[in-house]
Amino acid sequence: MDQQTFVTDAESAFLTLRQAIVIGDLAPGRKLKIAELRAQFGFGAAPLREALSRLIGERAVVQKSNRGFYVRSVSAAEVEDLGRVRILLESEALRDSLSRGDDAWEAQLVAAYHSLRLAEDRKTSPQEIEARNRAFHDALVSATPSKWLLDLRDQIYAHHERYRHLSRSLGTSERDTPAEHAAIYAAAIARDVAETCTLTARHIELTTVAAVKAMKA
Repeated sequence: MDQQTFVTDAESAFLTLRQAIVIGDLAPGRKLKIAELRAQFGFGAAPLREALSRLIGERAVVQKSNRGFYVRSVSAAEVEDLGRVRILLESEALRDSLSRGDDAWEAQLVAAYHSLRLAEDRKTSPQEIEARNRAFHDALVSATPSKWLLDLRDQIYAHHERYRHLSRSLGTSERDTPAEHAAIYAAAIARDVAETCTLTARHIELTTVAAVKAMKA
């Protein structure tokens, strides 16, 4: 395997394992054996080890001395902590993005929201709605030039999304999420920074509350 192929495979393995952890295909606490991961996902041992090392850095995987790799466990306390941190990062990214966003940013946001609304109206698959939901929230903050802020936000988003999937699998929600998105979108298009941040913080908080409730049920 040449270096370029290894890098590509390692990146693909990282993204694949990360998503499998987020959606619960790799369950909390599961031991991650290289042989089993090779059989399940089709990557070679070297790219998988590289991917696991990166996931340790993102705190999605833990390594126990002489016992191997494990998917990070979950807890109500952790999701509450993640929710608080996500609100801080998301609010800062929104403030920066809305103050800098140009016509191209606005066009991207309009397209992302329209795509999400179509999926929600048609009640397409949860996976498709989740992908479009992510694209919408990413579009909102896409005008910020801070790579550090976006990278940290991306990591926390993935951890928080993991709990969202978990809560969805454990119970039903009475939220009107499309209405929440509509309100956030309207505030962002109006460049109302304070209202966009307030509505987004509430949106994240409701997700956190639902996850805690589902875990304690």
